Amino acid sequence: MPQSTVEFTDTERQLLRDRGIAVFRNRIILNAQPPITDSQLVEIEKKVDGKVPPELLELWKISFGGALDYDYEVTFGDHLYTASLRELFYPGSDHYHDLNGWIEHELDIVQEIAEERGVPIPERTPFIPFGGFEYLERFYVSLQPNEYGTVMVYAQGIPWKGRLNENSIALVASSVAVLFDQLSLDENPFDEGSQEYASGKDMVERILALEAGHPELAKKLKDVVLNSIFDWKSVVETTDLAGQLSAEESKALRLALEFAVSRQDVRVIDLLHKKSAPFNITLHGTGGVIEFAMTRQAFNIVDRLLELNVDVGNSPIISATNCPDELILRLINYGVRFDEVAIYSAAETGATNGAIALANCERIVAPRTIAQIAASAFERANRHDEDAVKLETGKLGSYLTADQYREQAKMLRVFANRLRNRE
Repeated sequence: MPQSTVEFTDTERQLLRDRGIAVFRNRIILNAQPPITDSQLVEIEKKVDGKVPPELLELWKISFGGALDYDYEVTFGDHLYTASLRELFYPGSDHYHDLNGWIEHELDIVQEIAEERGVPIPERTPFIPFGGFEYLERFYVSLQPNEYGTVMVYAQGIPWKGRLNENSIALVASSVAVLFDQLSLDENPFDEGSQEYASGKDMVERILALEAGHPELAKKLKDVVLNSIFDWKSVVETTDLAGQLSAEESKALRLALEFAVSRQDVRVIDLLHKKSAPFNITLHGTGGVIEFAMTRQAFNIVDRLLELNVDVGNSPIISATNCPDELILRLINYGVRFDEVAIYSAAETGATNGAIALANCERIVAPRTIAQIAASAFERANRHDEDAVKLETGKLGSYLTADQYREQAKMLRVFANRLRNRE
């Protein structure tokens, strides 16, 4: 999607720098650090196996570290991952590691690998970790001859349902410049209706603070932000969604479905259906629109998709929290698959009949016996009672109250006892 470039004078760039703001390739860097010095570059190149690629050096000459506030997606195999390039590493930062710490961390890893393989131990790392988020995600520039300057992303796996479960790495851009061109915003952070934690809010805050003294410069920054918004509505409205979709069209469809679910806006679902859009696509991780809607408790969206009789894919539902019994039964009859944890989320929030139907149906991933499910429900109930006590004694923080934990424990025992009586 073409984007216009906003030009800044040297005076304007200095005014922004005085306020910790820099602009690189039409993307805003917050908490911008001073440009890299020759001596700093020399010290870095002593630790890495080659010259810093020109595109990374260009970034560092504008801002040697800082913070970003954009959206970015990465595909690891069949897993669609939302990556966080919040930090641009720099020496002396107070984050999990500073730039030098991350370089030393990578050197330790490549040395361990070399030792395991019985090859010479390298004294320098062939990768420069230049950004990411704490210890969970890192963006690297490669110094290896066959991929010099390319950008890779590493993400740490987390053993949670619906999340990336294995440590993963993917090549995402041919250079740092291309990576920055790929950064975008999924929604307009200036809109009052935008989600509370939408990317871009930090940029909006800094721009609003600048408006009083420098309105023209603030407007330029606002234009930079607006130019980076991915306009999925225009793509959807002007595209025949029935055929093979391009990467841009697929992204527009995903964002349209996310918008429909997040706002519980059935009209968007109807528009997409009218344009023959496929509904069996991945929205997050390996989950589809039904799984996402159930997690967000957008039951009117689930209901509408079933009414339209569309193909919603085969990804299992992980959560049935607060879902009505009747809707669970309809989903079972529709042929939707469920993960076992959906049984307990349904049971503990009052859908006893739906949970019993799930426990007895053939649509559960890796099904277990009724006795095993009942036993797990009792165990979960006991943990809820324990969590209620921890909450009351200040040993646990939660969005649930102690009474809510106890009520969920009660409902789980009702479900488990009814299951056992049916055996």
